[in-house]
Amino acid sequence: MDSTVISKSLKTILWRRHARMEAEKDHVSESDLEDALRQEFIIIEHYPDDPYGGSALVLTFVNGKPVHVVLSPRKSLCYLITVYVPSSEKWDETFTKRET
Repeated sequence: MDSTVISKSLKTILWRRHARMEAEKDHVSESDLEDALRQEFIIIEHYPDDPYGGSALVLTFVNGKPVHVVLSPRKSLCYLITVYVPSSEKWDETFTKRET
């Protein structure tokens, strides 16, 4: 899975209930997140064996705040599985590598 596949799938975004709840908990606006994903994201990890089908963890920024999104792209749409603001205790300063 590459960024082109993900970008094409982002034309139609379907939010899983868990993603909506987590975004709300972290004060991440759904529309702002969708706009941010459509503009730019960085693929951090791939999960080819995800039960939802192939998925990926990506990083984007919403109003300057880092946001991680696990998404599952399909040909004509993209599922958002979960959304969270990464902790600086668990991630490096770029929010792309887990702290060990």
